[in-house]
Amino acid sequence: MPTKIVEFDAFIKTANFWYSSNGVVAYDDIYRQAGNEPNQRSITARLATLLRQIYCFISLINLNWVLIIEASFVVVNFMENADFLQAARNLSFMGFVVVAILKILSNLKQRSRLSVLMQKLYEMYPKQAADQSPYELQRHLQHYRRIGFIYAFTHTFTVWAYNSLPMINYLFLAPLLQQTVVERVLPYSCWVPFEWRDNWLYYPLYVSQVFAGHTSLAAYLANDLLLCAATVQLIMHFRKLARDIEAYQAGSTNATQFVNAEKAKRDLSFLSTAVYYHNHTLALCQLISEIFGMPILINFISTSFVMCFLAFQFTVGVPLDALVVLVCYMICSLVQIYMICSYGQELITTSENIGNVVYNHNWLVADIRYKKLLIMIIRRAQKPAMLRATSFVNVSMGTITDILQLSYKFFALIRTMYAR
Repeated sequence: MPTKIVEFDAFIKTANFWYSSNGVVAYDDIYRQAGNEPNQRSITARLATLLRQIYCFISLINLNWVLIIEASFVVVNFMENADFLQAARNLSFMGFVVVAILKILSNLKQRSRLSVLMQKLYEMYPKQAADQSPYELQRHLQHYRRIGFIYAFTHTFTVWAYNSLPMINYLFLAPLLQQTVVERVLPYSCWVPFEWRDNWLYYPLYVSQVFAGHTSLAAYLANDLLLCAATVQLIMHFRKLARDIEAYQAGSTNATQFVNAEKAKRDLSFLSTAVYYHNHTLALCQLISEIFGMPILINFISTSFVMCFLAFQFTVGVPLDALVVLVCYMICSLVQIYMICSYGQELITTSENIGNVVYNHNWLVADIRYKKLLIMIIRRAQKPAMLRATSFVNVSMGTITDILQLSYKFFALIRTMYAR
């Protein structure tokens, strides 16, 4: 029975879906062969590209508009009654929007480098069924899909449930409970220079906030899922290289001098291929860190502040409905940093393992030149490949502890200020 081929697109199609929902094409078509680009695109293709760009521009404008009116509410709130609890809630939502805007802008800025990265990953990807078996693609794909589904589901459910509750209450629950007076409420507190509660302006303002929530959600999911998909590719290649080296039998004890010379040439050829493969994978890891480093750092900083404000609201007391929302939001933040940090840790572990398998494989009877070259691989593997949030933070499971500690320090500071 032939083995089912796992296409490269299976790893990236979810991220591409969320990119397209914001009208963003994050990178060039990796399946188009060089020299096959059409000289002139059809009118339909040009129109589709134009509409996508307009939609992306409208999404960004609306996202910035919602951020401005939320920030205006915080300023007015402090000037009028200094309700720090309500301001803290809005600051949590504003952090979500700010990070989404920065991720979109980062993707647009890094588009050319991201195209190079995806093209190189596709070139290294095993495309034939016979080549895919040693890579254990199904296992890696299933693990990535499970983690990605949990991440996408928690964020999508939280955002859309929170966005929909005010309208559900206004249109369905209130008439069902026969309430005569129903207050019109928006998902997120804002300040605008016009009255919207008793007229038709309530509906476009509500749609604007829901649209902004979806744009932020898509920006989060697309960027993080593509980062993890690229990291999975590196982990897969490091494990394949480790298995190849571990299974290789170098040298020969029972052979003539001529056979030994031929075997030495094959050993050196194998090792040179392994060294090139190793260096190329390490270079791709460096490229991933350069492309996604700033969004990862923004993620971590934002998560620290968000969890700080969420913890503050827990301690001062909030209504039950707000408490449920805050718990869901905190779960989303924890799932996000766990997904990124777990893949970062797995990348470190698999790249460090290269040095171990080089030392443990059968090299004792190999040629002296082969043995000397092994030292180069072992020394290089002692500095593991890792995701870097710029030059400030190395991404690993220990990063979660650092983020939680930083969140607690901010929380203690704000709690002390609020008590005074």
